[in-house]
Amino acid sequence: MDSPAHIRFDKIILCLLLFGMTTGIYSCRQKYTPLPDGYFRIDPYPESYKRSELLLPLISFEIPEGTIASLGDDSLQHGTDVRWLNIRYPRYRATLYCSYHALQGNLDRLLAESKELIYRQSIRPDVVRANSYENDEQRIYATLYDLSAESATPLQFVVTDSARYLLRGSLYFDEPGKSDSIAPVIDYLSNDIAHLIESIETPAR
Repeated sequence: MDSPAHIRFDKIILCLLLFGMTTGIYSCRQKYTPLPDGYFRIDPYPESYKRSELLLPLISFEIPEGTIASLGDDSLQHGTDVRWLNIRYPRYRATLYCSYHALQGNLDRLLAESKELIYRQSIRPDVVRANSYENDEQRIYATLYDLSAESATPLQFVVTDSARYLLRGSLYFDEPGKSDSIAPVIDYLSNDIAHLIESIETPAR
C-alpha cells in the first residue's frame, strides 16, 4: 500500500503534466494568425519612351520602353479603313488594343459608337470618369475614360484630329485582379496613355 507522501507526489506530477499540456495548447492557439492575401509587387516602367511608327504613314506616337508593339492581323488587309495596333505591357500582363479609323464623314458615328461601347462595358456607368485633352495647335482632341478597376477594360481612350483620323484604345489585363492591387498599375498606365495622346504626330500631306 502506497504511503500518503507517495500519493501526494503522484498528484503533484499529474497536476504539472496537465498544466503543461493546457499551456501548450493555449499558446499554440494564441500564435495562430491567418495571413492576409499577398499582392504582387508593382514596379513601374522607367520614364523613357520610344516612338512607335508601325502605323506610318498614318500616325505615330510614343510608348514606354519595355513595351512591345505589334500590328493586328486585320492591319495587314488592304482596302480597309481600320488599322489595329497592340501595345503589350509584359510586366503588368496587360495589353492596350488600339484601332485607327480613317475619317470619311463618319466622325459623329464613330464617337457615338465609342461612347456607347465604353458605358456598356463599365460595371458601374455612374462612376465612369472622363478626362479631356486638347491641343489646338496640333489639332488633337481626346478623352481618357476610367471605368474603375472592377471593369474588364478599366481604361479606354478616344483621340481625333476631327478631319483625318480617330484612334481608339482599350486596356485589358490577362486575368482579373483585386481592384486595390491593380489600382496603382491603372494609375501608371493612365499616365502612359496621356503621354501617348500628347505625343501623337501625323505626317504632313
